[in-house]
Amino acid sequence: MVLQVNYDDARARLRDLIDAALRGDKVIIETGGRQMIELVPVQVRRPRKFGSAKGKIIIAPDFNSPLTDFNAYMA
Repeated sequence: MVLQVNYDDARARLRDLIDAALRGDKVIIETGGRQMIELVPVQVRRPRKFGSAKGKIIIAPDFNSPLTDFNAYMA
């Protein structure tokens, strides 16, 4: 559902508009017939869990060996 409200009405109904945005409604505040602001809820991020990428990253066995492209510079 889309709610379009002018600025003066939004000031009077702010609590209701915030509740509507939290429910998933699209709330747009306009002034002078132009859309100015859209109320959207903040996306809550879960904290990262230590070790969650274990086993997903593989380092090649020759990771530390010199690259053949740099042989001229190594001599």
